[in-house]
Amino acid sequence: MRHLTTFILSIAFCIPSVAAIAPSAQAQETSAKYSEIKNERVLTVTGRGERSVKTTKARIQLGVNVEGKTAIAVQTEVARQANSIVSRLQQLSVEKLQTTSIQLSPKYVYENNRQRQEGFTGQTTVSFVVAIEKAGETLDAAVASGANQIEQISFIATDTELNAAKQLALQDAIKDAQTLSNTVLSALGFTTKTIKAINISDSAIAYPVPQRRMEVFAKAADSSVPILGGEQKVEASVTLQITY
Repeated sequence: MRHLTTFILSIAFCIPSVAAIAPSAQAQETSAKYSEIKNERVLTVTGRGERSVKTTKARIQLGVNVEGKTAIAVQTEVARQANSIVSRLQQLSVEKLQTTSIQLSPKYVYENNRQRQEGFTGQTTVSFVVAIEKAGETLDAAVASGANQIEQISFIATDTELNAAKQLALQDAIKDAQTLSNTVLSALGFTTKTIKAINISDSAIAYPVPQRRMEVFAKAADSSVPILGGEQKVEASVTLQITY
């Protein structure tokens, strides 16, 4: 009986030592993974893409400016001319027609270093979108209806065309980033393992420079204005973090 008791006790004392081995193996495995992550090499590259889209529409902002002796007289005349302009533009079926500003303010003059009021100034402006090939005749019609200020003309492409160009620019940016990373790693004798992270920047759309107000209006006074559109550029960038 004494020998049997001793054997059982020996087994009991051996069990904890076996259990202690398992956590040690897990700790070694975790340590190895941590060491691998800690020593991970990462290359960060940014690729860029750009596409151009032909503009097909003009965004025009124009209006009327009136001066008079009383506020009510000025406001009445502004309203009359503005209604005439809006009515004509509606007949021409322009897009996105809206009022952008209405102003009424005292007019001051300076004489002998003194300021005095001399009547009032009123102004209203509207904006709209029209096909580029119809922009010239639309301006003529607006001026004939009372418009005496052409604030700005800018050129835009359709949303469908811009979205398509955005996707293509994004594809170009990805290819550019991959080409850069392959070139660098090949030159250094390394190979790509995995893409660790991807960051896509918002696509930027560059608009053609708008034509200035006075130049456009000066031409409009003489004859129909030739309106020539340009191109919009859509840019995209993609940043990749690549392990090697």
